[in-house]
Amino acid sequence: MKFKLLAIGQKFRYQGEVYVKTSPLIASNVETSHNRMIPAYATLELLENTVVEKEIQQQEKLDTQQVLDAFNQFYATCVTLVEDTRQLEVARDQFLQSLGEK
Repeated sequence: MKFKLLAIGQKFRYQGEVYVKTSPLIASNVETSHNRMIPAYATLELLENTVVEKEIQQQEKLDTQQVLDAFNQFYATCVTLVEDTRQLEVARDQFLQSLGEK
């Protein structure tokens, strides 16, 4: 399996050592906690840890209403800073359409 296909938090074996993916490019050695960049061409052995993956996915979910409230607050501030708000309104509409909110 390739590194880019792993979810953050998944464990794998690489060159005889066990790592956990901590970012899109970096993994942390489970025993030593040292970080290492894993090359895109590396072939990895995926280890069983579906529970960890599910927990991480649940933690990463955002509350839709919180995101919309934060965006609307941001937009309200932007409107006060910009003289011609037409382009800002178009961008806002596009953003909301991409979320399926408008």
